[in-house]
Amino acid sequence: MDKKRITYVIFPFMLIGLMLFITYFGPQWYSETFGVVGKDYSWIFKNFNNLVPFLDWTIYPYVIAYPVWMIGVFVIGYYSKKKLYNVLGVVIVTFLICGAWYMLFQSDVESWRTTSGLFINNDYATPRTDLNFTESLVMMIYMAAGPRNALPSMHTLNSWICIIGVRGNKRIPKWIVILTWVFNIAIIVSTQTTKQHYIIDSIVALALAESAYWILRNTKFTKWLEKIFTKLNSRYGLDWDGIIR
Repeated sequence: MDKKRITYVIFPFMLIGLMLFITYFGPQWYSETFGVVGKDYSWIFKNFNNLVPFLDWTIYPYVIAYPVWMIGVFVIGYYSKKKLYNVLGVVIVTFLICGAWYMLFQSDVESWRTTSGLFINNDYATPRTDLNFTESLVMMIYMAAGPRNALPSMHTLNSWICIIGVRGNKRIPKWIVILTWVFNIAIIVSTQTTKQHYIIDSIVALALAESAYWILRNTKFTKWLEKIFTKLNSRYGLDWDGIIR
């Protein structure tokens, strides 16, 4: 294992973390602080939404999303500089779009969550008191995340970006590619079966990720990102070869 193929990803990874914090948690804080009531988009593909079951055990792939994404970024970077900076460009643009959308057109899935059976008489203010461990974990996520920032689904967005990063890269061992697909598809499915998102939230996120990738890949913007981070990494001895590709 080449250490510098890992260390040069640190600064891009830090930027991704900062972008996520600002564009997701910023609008969440703003909405809760100022009492912004989001729109319920359940009417879009309503028949499909009504068919989606609540599966409490799917909270487990949902909660491992952050370590899966973190590992995914370093895997992408380890095997391809070019793909890393293409993905970084997608992250920057799509995260900014999501953050702006949450601020301007906040969404709400409170009524969707009440169909989980975890609330007494479908009243969001009165959770059941006899929840088992898995159901309690779902409730903890409900309370921690709040019912906002649903459209687009950033869980779906981030998972699909990880898939984009390994897709078609023949340098990555097949077992890593397969695990990346399995874990991230499981996370995307869990957004529905935990009642965290409507299907439109995931559809928009998938379209956003794919569109951004095909528009931005190998553009001056992604090459500029590579140039900036290569210089930064070279200064601190973190880059594996210091070559801008």
